[in-house]
Amino acid sequence: MKSAEKTLRRRLFGSHLLVMLVALGVLVAGAVLVVGFLGAVGEGRALDKGPRSDGGPLGLLVVVVAAMIASGIVSWRMTRRLAEPLEAISLATKELAAGRYDARVPESDTVELSAVASDVNQLADELRTTEERRLRLIGDVAHELRNPLSTIEGTMEALVDGVVDADETTFLRVGREAARLRRLADDLSSLSSAGEFGVDEKRVVDVAALSRRAVAQLAPQAEAKGLSLSVDANSSADVLGDADRLTQVMVNVIGNAIQYTENGLVEVKLSVGSQVVIEVMDTGRGLEAADQTLIFERFHRVDEQFSDGTGVGLAISKLLIEAHGGNISATSPGLGQGSTVRIELPKLPR
Repeated sequence: MKSAEKTLRRRLFGSHLLVMLVALGVLVAGAVLVVGFLGAVGEGRALDKGPRSDGGPLGLLVVVVAAMIASGIVSWRMTRRLAEPLEAISLATKELAAGRYDARVPESDTVELSAVASDVNQLADELRTTEERRLRLIGDVAHELRNPLSTIEGTMEALVDGVVDADETTFLRVGREAARLRRLADDLSSLSSAGEFGVDEKRVVDVAALSRRAVAQLAPQAEAKGLSLSVDANSSADVLGDADRLTQVMVNVIGNAIQYTENGLVEVKLSVGSQVVIEVMDTGRGLEAADQTLIFERFHRVDEQFSDGTGVGLAISKLLIEAHGGNISATSPGLGQGSTVRIELPKLPR
């Protein structure tokens, strides 16, 4: 393929050489004209001295050949200097396409080429991070599947061997693990949908009313744990969004706060300024500094004792809020001091 097409190196070399040869031709032509003019002026003086040979044409030919060689050397060096960084970029992109994400492009002293090299190196870092997340996701899914499947398998074997009785307690245990698998499948489906397809058709949504409905929906869960669940969202707060998806976010966030709070309260507070801000505050377990960002990662749980969760609810919430052009974050004074999840959404322009 390379032999049939002109490579960049050949094109650059040819262009440099052509420019230099044209310049050389102009110089030679000028020199010939000058020499001819001077020869015509002095022709009369030379007639009385008879014929002589001063080697002028041969000397001019030597000069032309030497200039052509010098032009070729200079052109080749300049071409090589420009083409090598591009060839390095081409090689690095092939390495990245082959899955070798440690490939890097050396910096160039040319501003434009250096910028391209920096972009390719940044792309390599992003691809490596994405691949690491993909592998971690596969491992996390396998781990989440393994536990309930092991319980179901062990219970079935015990039933067959007659070790446990085929009573309601045994069947309930198997049913809980099967329900956990179903929740995991549903959450993974929601996660994929939120990440790939975003939200459905956006309409005007009153987030205040939506927050009140979410609190009412989760009130029995909070009451069962003896928690105080309240909402401060009296004034309307309109945003442009998908009501079902935003409800899913509120249920996830408030439900998560209830799950990690053993006593005290969970409070939902809404305020409207340059943005619509919803804060879900609790007096629960609290978060370490590292967990304040990690809780939005897939399958991350701050406490393994809460095994009923799948660890993707907040990851789904993050994707959905970002699909609405908003932001979600978590803060906490520390372990045992509660936490606050803050949701920011663009306010509907008046």
